[in-house]
This record gives sequence, C-alpha cells and structure tokens, in this order.
Amino acid sequence: MPDAPSSLLPASAALNIAATPSSSHASPLSPEHSGVIDKQFLILSAISTATIFADSYTTTWIGQNYRAHGSGPCTVEGGEPLLYGLHPAAGRAYAVGAAMAAGAITASYLAKKHLPSKLKWMWTAPLLYETGVSVHGFSTNLVRCNP
Repeated sequence: MPDAPSSLLPASAALNIAATPSSSHASPLSPEHSGVIDKQFLILSAISTATIFADSYTTTWIGQNYRAHGSGPCTVEGGEPLLYGLHPAAGRAYAVGAAMAAGAITASYLAKKHLPSKLKWMWTAPLLYETGVSVHGFSTNLVRCNP
C-alpha cells in the first residue's frame, strides 16, 4: 500500500517503546477506591458471603437426599425451587450462591461510592438483606434436613 504510514518510514527505522516505572506499577488500592473499600466494607462482605455459602452448602443436602433415597422428607427444595431446581445439584447451588454474593457486594460498592452523603448509610442494605435471607435459608435447611 503506497499511502500507508509505514511506507513513509525508512526500512532502517526502529521503534523505541519504553515503559516508565509509574505506568507499569499499580498501587494496591487506587485513591478512587480507598474511601469505598474499607475495613467495615470488607467485614460485612465476608459475613454476607459466608452466610450465602452456608445456605448453599445446606441446600445441597436436599439434592443428595433425593439422589440417595428417592422421594421422602427433605428431598424437594421448598424455598426457591425456580432458582435452585426441585432437587438442587451442588454446582447449581454454589453458582447461585456466587452470583448472589457478587451481586450484593457490587450493589453495596456502587451504593457506597455513588449515593449522596445524606444516604450513604444505605450502602449496607444489599449485604444485610442477603445475610438475612441466607441465614433464614441455612437455618430452615438445618432444621429440615440435618443429615
């Protein structure tokens, strides 16, 4: 291609590409995120995620009971059959749990970052809601399906 920019460079021309130290080294937490991701945010996220996965773990008991014993007590998902399926498999239960945890953490992060100062206290709502729902699911499964 005669009009291409590369045709204007002589064949002996060399390209010099250099990276400055500041461009290749990122700080662990940028200033933009440092006010959002603090100790309280991390603790609430960890508690919420732990309760979500405890609920997912006990939900897998329902599918295991069904596959081991057929129909009977604790063999049908009663709380969220459309979400987990009637006889939840472990992969599906944990995938749902991971999506719930990611959604709650993302919603809390965005709320904490973008809500006006008068409403900043509301950033905890998604994490507290998911924690409450998951503790209820965990305790229900524990009472109904304790192996």
